[in-house]
Amino acid sequence: MALTRYHLHKRNCASFVPLLFGFLCGVLLAVWIVNTNPTCSPMGRVYDPENSYFLILLIVTAPENFERRTTIRETYLNLRPRMINESYQEELIHIPSFNERGQIQLEPIETQRQLLSAYRGWLRKPIKNIKVINFKIKPLFAIGMHGQPKNIRRAIYEEQRVFGDILELEQLQDSYANLTSKVLQSMQKIDEKYDFKYLAKLDDDTYVKLDLLAEDLLSYYEKLHQVQKQQRKGGPLELYWGYFRGAATIQKQGVWQEKDYLLCDRYGPYALGGGYVLSKGLVSYIATYADQLTLYKSEDIAVGTWLTPFRNIHRRHDARFDTAWKARACKDYHMLLHKRTARHMRDLYAGELCTHEEDQPEGRPVALPKEYFYDWTQPPSSCCKTAV
Repeated sequence: MALTRYHLHKRNCASFVPLLFGFLCGVLLAVWIVNTNPTCSPMGRVYDPENSYFLILLIVTAPENFERRTTIRETYLNLRPRMINESYQEELIHIPSFNERGQIQLEPIETQRQLLSAYRGWLRKPIKNIKVINFKIKPLFAIGMHGQPKNIRRAIYEEQRVFGDILELEQLQDSYANLTSKVLQSMQKIDEKYDFKYLAKLDDDTYVKLDLLAEDLLSYYEKLHQVQKQQRKGGPLELYWGYFRGAATIQKQGVWQEKDYLLCDRYGPYALGGGYVLSKGLVSYIATYADQLTLYKSEDIAVGTWLTPFRNIHRRHDARFDTAWKARACKDYHMLLHKRTARHMRDLYAGELCTHEEDQPEGRPVALPKEYFYDWTQPPSSCCKTAV
């Protein structure tokens, strides 16, 4: 019996050898086919869920501006997106339609006025009909590292170790002259590493009411998909959201002298650089063709020029973006507030909206930029004459 069992065991094991050999050959053949057949190669990037965000905050900062970065971390980055009032979309969000030629029909002045009025009314409402949202935001402080002294590099590396929010541009020398290159390289690195829906480019002296911005942007995103699902036409719609300017003359002298802008005697419409929002498709386009794009002196003018020819961009002019070269008169509806010091940011975070106006020099009052609605039916030279 023992002998019989031995021979039976031996015979079964021997019969498995060809099967095992065939299985291994099949595995090796499959691996060889996958590695040699180009049609099976994965297309595009595979994103790590840890690097997937709804909104990226690209905050342009100088290496030595540690106090500003600290202030931002301690103020508006703590304003988490609130729960959403479900009526917000219908009251305050406008999704433009395409005309018969496939061009976006941008908001007329009357629509801009109605939206701003509705927002001011909404601010006075209690939040009702709330719902929980899943919303991820990633702040990144862009700093050029090339040529930095060792002590500065050590300080920045330590800052990165502690906070993990520094976007290190190793090939860029940080300077005003390289600002456009800085924004361009930042978009390249972000597009390569992160998956996201929107990117907000901000200066480090811009305060953001991040809870309100996030609330508006998420409502826009949701309503956009509802409208596109209903219409089923028009193709993808990209977002370029900010405070737009037209009629700006070409700078002929000074630090912003423009030698390469030869398209016209005026700059095309562009969102002011204190802060604006771009959808993922626009960032990817800029990142992809970075080597072919002209590096104009002003990065906001450069971005506006690069995006000029596209017919599917919603250029969303918004008076709530106080992003000019000087802060405008204080309004409670301002959502982005440019030219604010660290003290002003802390005051804003504490609910004091207008302390920057207290710093105006005494005597003759300083003229502040006036707010306007953008008239998209007029050429840029006549765009911005309708006061808010």
